[in-house]
Amino acid sequence: MIRLADGRALGIEHLGDPAGEPLFFFHGTPGSRLVLSADDALAEIPGLRIIVPERPGYGVSDPLPGRTLLDWGDDVGQVAARLGIDTFSVAGESGGGPHALAVAAHSPDRVRRVLLFASPSPVHFPGATRGMAIGNRLGIRLGRFVPGFIRWTTRGAARAFERSPDRFVDAVARQMAAPDRVLLEQPAYRAAFIRDMREAYRQGSDAQALDGALAMSSRSWGFELADIEVPVHLWHGEEDVLVTRAMAEHLASTIPDCMARFVPAAGHLLTGHAQVIADVRKLFEDAGT
Repeated sequence: MIRLADGRALGIEHLGDPAGEPLFFFHGTPGSRLVLSADDALAEIPGLRIIVPERPGYGVSDPLPGRTLLDWGDDVGQVAARLGIDTFSVAGESGGGPHALAVAAHSPDRVRRVLLFASPSPVHFPGATRGMAIGNRLGIRLGRFVPGFIRWTTRGAARAFERSPDRFVDAVARQMAAPDRVLLEQPAYRAAFIRDMREAYRQGSDAQALDGALAMSSRSWGFELADIEVPVHLWHGEEDVLVTRAMAEHLASTIPDCMARFVPAAGHLLTGHAQVIADVRKLFEDAGT
């Protein structure tokens, strides 16, 4: 737990090499500080110190009603200062991606690079949601025009998880691509996913609702992608149906310094994919030479 200037506490998980290069990893929506463990391939990359902070309202982190994406940049800056970290990299998977970009926009002098795994983009351009799973597509459209819709659906998701975590995972899997379904059928991966979701819903579903409103239903993130000065590295699964290829291409074409990698035979769940891990390992090895 780290106490911020306004008195709020954030839950933090530490992984990897304590003396390594700092990488702040931001969980998806919903998610928690338990999204990664010491057994994850990302945490086993030599020379990386991974810090996983929970966003407000998830796990043991105090809520911040009405927060913005850029507020997260301030929170992360305070955490880094408390840990004695001057410069760092940031990474975000899925709903954590917009938060990683927000930190880069907020503190370009402190962020060395951004890593995005299956990150959504703003959805204000034509074709942004074409090919997306119907649940996500409807959520984005109705969330924009029907007040309270996102809060209603996330409360339903939290109740479904509480009733039966296994049935909840099965329902999530049905909305995902074949490679993701295969992963979620593996007992160890499924158990880790349930552990993360249990912590994500510890305080209910308000944090998920706010995440969804900020990252997916909002037409503006509070900063311009074209103004991001930090190098960005993006990975997107070619079979992902939760975040579209059009969104990844929009990020890659709008952010000035963005290298996009489209991963064959991969879906939305990328942080354990062998090719993605090899790319990340090489990225940090090359940076250290």
